[in-house]
Amino acid sequence: MLVGSRRAKLGSFNQDFMSLEATKNLQGLAALGVICHHLSQPPQNGGPMDALGQMQFFREIGFWFVAIFFFVSGFGLIKSLATKPDYLKKFLRRRVLPIVVCFYVMNLFYIAFHLFLGTNMSASEWVCKIFGIALLNDNAWFVPVIIIMYAAFKLAFKNESSKARAFLFVFLAIALQVGWFLFNKHFTWWWGEPGWWKKPGALWLAPWYKRPVALWFEGEWWVNSTIAFFFGMLAAQNEKKLFDFFTRAWLVKFIASVLLVAASFALKIYLYGKNIHYWLEFSGDNSTLPRALMLSVDTLQVFAWILFVYILRMKIWSKNKVFEFLGNHSLEFYLMQALPLRAFSILFGWSDKGFRAKEGLALSGYKDQLSALLYLVLVLAATALLSVIVKFLTKKICALLPNWNSSQGQKAAGGQDAR
Repeated sequence: MLVGSRRAKLGSFNQDFMSLEATKNLQGLAALGVICHHLSQPPQNGGPMDALGQMQFFREIGFWFVAIFFFVSGFGLIKSLATKPDYLKKFLRRRVLPIVVCFYVMNLFYIAFHLFLGTNMSASEWVCKIFGIALLNDNAWFVPVIIIMYAAFKLAFKNESSKARAFLFVFLAIALQVGWFLFNKHFTWWWGEPGWWKKPGALWLAPWYKRPVALWFEGEWWVNSTIAFFFGMLAAQNEKKLFDFFTRAWLVKFIASVLLVAASFALKIYLYGKNIHYWLEFSGDNSTLPRALMLSVDTLQVFAWILFVYILRMKIWSKNKVFEFLGNHSLEFYLMQALPLRAFSILFGWSDKGFRAKEGLALSGYKDQLSALLYLVLVLAATALLSVIVKFLTKKICALLPNWNSSQGQKAAGGQDAR
């Protein structure tokens, strides 16, 4: 990870640590962190990556890396708004349309995968998942959320009369998403007679759209990192002030950021020990307060993590071909990883076609570690290949769309227009 590192000399700091090139490489690091998080989540009752105990560290911190994507996006939008005339003109076409096209190209691969497996879904579920009303790829939640954030940014700054009000509008857009999750939790418990889901088997016999994580904003991962988008906007708006502040007594502030990361993570583990977490409705507790408390701790973790990364990169950030590739394919890499993760898990015999682990599955010993390592390498290679294909198809489709500005459109589809 330190190959090609940009290390500031003693007493000096990197002036370009938040440049477009630097943030692209940071997105590459984030993409790698996200797939490590998903690799650390084996199927129920065991799984391939249990043999690599080192991977388990990533199980609880996946949203830290997603927060980097949101932070860089918010930062880049404010910087572009300040430096590019008429930046908001055709903003949605340049920024949102390539993401939408990428989503539907990605969806074609997952449709083919599920057809191949013979996945049993009702006609209504197929229609909703083909069109994105529900998600065929549960990792694709990032797409509707980032589109919502872009739309909020466009509305907030379109007729800007007050930057404070514009920033407040974006913050409220984030708060609204958080509020819906805190109400809805992991499924539509409010849809039907009171307490219907508490009856034995009722949740799994319900129509598909009432089951856990079937619709948008059912799951904490939809909301526990989006605040970083707002943090990025604030960082860009106050870039010089922040740089001047952190260069003074840099080491003290860096150590403080490390301690804050550790303390916030320890606080989350403490809450787990007190049975305070996001999934309490499955034990009959549908109250909002425990989830709000856990979300507050996650928000603290995001702040601490972003602060740590920001301060560290003032002294060192890495530029190499791996991060460059991942940064330029970060969206596609993020969206396509679930397919190889599940496909190779089936091929290795660790999961059946329904992605359920086999009974009595146990991995231990040297041989299993080699198998898990091979699985990891194959997943990374296949995800990289798929991301290249999806990016290529997305650019070709965007180029065919009417009134598509080729110079700006291709640039945006390639992820180069802004952070």
